[in-house]
Amino acid sequence: MLFCLTFVSVQAKYVVKGKVNLSEEWQPKVFMAAVHNLNDYYRTSSKLIINAVAVDEEGNFLFEGENLPDEDLFYRLYLMKNDNTDFDACLYVGGHDFNSVHLILNNDSQVKVIADSTSLAPFGNFKIQGGDENMLMRELSSIVFPSFYFYKIQFPTELRFSEEKLHSDLKHFSDTCGHTLVALAAVNNMDFDSFFEKNRDFYLAFQDRVNRDLPKTAYAQDFNRKMSYYSGLDQQREGGFWKYLSGFLAVLLALMSFLWWKAKNTVVHATVVTELSPIDPKDKLTKKELEILTFIQKGNSNKEIASALFIEVSTVKSHINKIYSKLEVSSRSELLNN
Repeated sequence: MLFCLTFVSVQAKYVVKGKVNLSEEWQPKVFMAAVHNLNDYYRTSSKLIINAVAVDEEGNFLFEGENLPDEDLFYRLYLMKNDNTDFDACLYVGGHDFNSVHLILNNDSQVKVIADSTSLAPFGNFKIQGGDENMLMRELSSIVFPSFYFYKIQFPTELRFSEEKLHSDLKHFSDTCGHTLVALAAVNNMDFDSFFEKNRDFYLAFQDRVNRDLPKTAYAQDFNRKMSYYSGLDQQREGGFWKYLSGFLAVLLALMSFLWWKAKNTVVHATVVTELSPIDPKDKLTKKELEILTFIQKGNSNKEIASALFIEVSTVKSHINKIYSKLEVSSRSELLNN
């Protein structure tokens, strides 16, 4: 009896391949970074890199393996310039230096990313094959980066209009996008500082969608923390605000009753207070300004403060300027020595 043994090659579960435009100023290597939380979406760090592959002379690259989680997560492919290292890499938005692509991957993904050969940028005018979610990510990229690059170079009188158009386009995209994780990427690109108050209902509704479709994920937890900062959602939904207010009024009433009783039963002495105690300048600060002041005193940078509080760096700078004004200082060093 003749037995035939057939050997079948075992292929890697996920494959991400493609072609980039590579000039002499770029390192011939593509890095894959995992976006563990929403704050890492545009952050470069050696700690986020999970893989790196060489680019051949024609610009081809290939990632393959079995080390990705089974669930969909954000990842970023990007190149570095020759004068960069893992620790100081930059993501360039628009123009001839456009060097990154965001994807949604899992351990079974089969994706191909091809840059337009007529472009000078590494990922210039790229195309994606593989998965509806990544086709949607490409569509999102076509909204974000040209608009972002465009409005950043406008005259001040045109800047606000451009920002509002970008926000409107992202809002429409997220409303019509059937893939919640892609929609979350769109909302994460919105300027909460400028548009949250006018679009509160939209953000609250989207938060419900995230919690319904992406329960217990790190991204949902990040978004909930961000929403809590901008809207005080936890206190409002759980009645915490009213519990706090009623408790405060009860304490205030008890204190007033005590002061009235003490005034009625205290012998008045001839000592007259002619001066009020000096007011601590820090009493002028709001709760959020005091919180940021504490971070400054610990030596945290603006970026670190923004990351810890889930707010934009521009918001941190705005709070710091108000702190300077209220405490009558003009610099960080003067603030720390005050």
